[in-house]
Amino acid sequence: MAANMNMTASERKGQASAHPVREGSWSGYGRAVVHLAWARDDQAQYLLFGMVELRPSEFPIIDSSDEQAFGGDGMSRSCIHYRRFALSVPDAIEWYRRSMDGDIRLPVDQGRNPAAGGHALVLYGGPFANSPAWPTLTTCNDLDFAPDWMQGSRAHLLRPPRAKLHPRALAAIRGEGSRSQLESWLHFDLALGYLGAICLVAPNPLFRSIEKSHIDSASEDPGESIAYKLIARAGQSVNGTRLEVTNEGPHGRLKPAVAEFGDAPVQMVTFPNTLNKEGRTVTHPRYGLLAWNEPVPLVRQISVHLDVMRRQKTVAVPAGGRKKPSYTYEVTEVEDGGDAVIGESPDDKETKVHAVASAHRRVTEGSETAERWFQDAPEEAAQFIRDEIGRARHSVLIADPYFAGRELIAFGHAIRRPDVRLRVLSSALALKSKPDVDAATELRQAIETFRSYPAEPLVRLLKGDPPRLHDRFLVVDGVVWFSGNSLNSIGERGAMIVRLSHPEPVAARLDGMWAAGTPFLDWAKHA
Repeated sequence: MAANMNMTASERKGQASAHPVREGSWSGYGRAVVHLAWARDDQAQYLLFGMVELRPSEFPIIDSSDEQAFGGDGMSRSCIHYRRFALSVPDAIEWYRRSMDGDIRLPVDQGRNPAAGGHALVLYGGPFANSPAWPTLTTCNDLDFAPDWMQGSRAHLLRPPRAKLHPRALAAIRGEGSRSQLESWLHFDLALGYLGAICLVAPNPLFRSIEKSHIDSASEDPGESIAYKLIARAGQSVNGTRLEVTNEGPHGRLKPAVAEFGDAPVQMVTFPNTLNKEGRTVTHPRYGLLAWNEPVPLVRQISVHLDVMRRQKTVAVPAGGRKKPSYTYEVTEVEDGGDAVIGESPDDKETKVHAVASAHRRVTEGSETAERWFQDAPEEAAQFIRDEIGRARHSVLIADPYFAGRELIAFGHAIRRPDVRLRVLSSALALKSKPDVDAATELRQAIETFRSYPAEPLVRLLKGDPPRLHDRFLVVDGVVWFSGNSLNSIGERGAMIVRLSHPEPVAARLDGMWAAGTPFLDWAKHA
């Protein structure tokens, strides 16, 4: 129980049932590597992080590295260190077990003295909480401290309680430079909660991956057969490996199908029903749980939408006064190239199930709120707006009571597809508030720059001083972004742009305002 209380949420989410280490569990590994980072303060050494990496027998042998150091001013004798030690597997396991008991030393590797005088440096660290209890290992698909190729490995973790971390170890990562240096050595951020921890990672020693092929049935049976193949590592046998496949349908899980592998790496599994969501568990009598995944939808058909590049254009945005110089930006225009479908078509029942799941996914994704903060970065903010406009496939509505000709060129030309309808809702006040500029003429000229498009932007104005609309909105295919800043000044001062979690009511109100607005050309005749 104590071990589980010290686990992160990602560890609990990414692990499956644990299995104890059995005799011979290390036989599939050729060598081991111990990665160690520590801090030195005068004559004392403090553990920052350690990882024992067991390497499958087919992996090439790597050597120990030289010790690397960072920091220190020659007076305080305070710095951080990193070194990689190449050990035999038994020596690495013994080092891990001794560290578990509080005896943490720099390993002694072949041909090198660990420190002056031949005595291994002692590192202050611990006490540790085992996760899980040794000698049980956990097969985990979410290892923050391990590279991608190690995901799905068996692992064990020694983590000290936060309250037990030595102040010198905590001080070692407070500096931004030290923390960045440690991340470059270890390839992850110690601030994730692994300061002072030691872990053991044992990648799958028997096989590299699982491949599968669907076997067509000659009967009208509703079931199906799939051939599973274990791609064994060099010199390894999958004999004794057990594969259990879970089929999760729309209304729950069905009885798992089981395959026992002998000398042959291929087994055919027959399911009484069509596979919907497939989950797999692979175990071995010696190594325990080697691989697993939660049920995920089986991919039977892939639809690809093709966009064909029409042209690359350069848009020139005119100057907007002394503080707003002219500039250019690039836009790649595309057109619909059609759809390509690869794979078999699902039956009507499956189509309905996937349609419901797809609708649920769209609602879920739409409920997420995204936000961006911009400060002293007008170019970055403008490009963000253009990128969002460029995603449009159907329609764009820009609602900004201070949107004029320069902004229409700066953002309207970011539309990439010729059949996207662009609507703009501005205000008459925006065109009257510049006494030294003929804003109406500028807006008319800006609209004319769209003459090469199938349709010109539709611009409408709100009357009144002040106009009925105060805030600024960008609506792209029903997705609504809100900004407190006008697009003509976005990013100049600190401000947020936020994607609304429930866009439909706001989009409907904006559509109503646009419909009630005065068409710009009609307004210009009487201005």
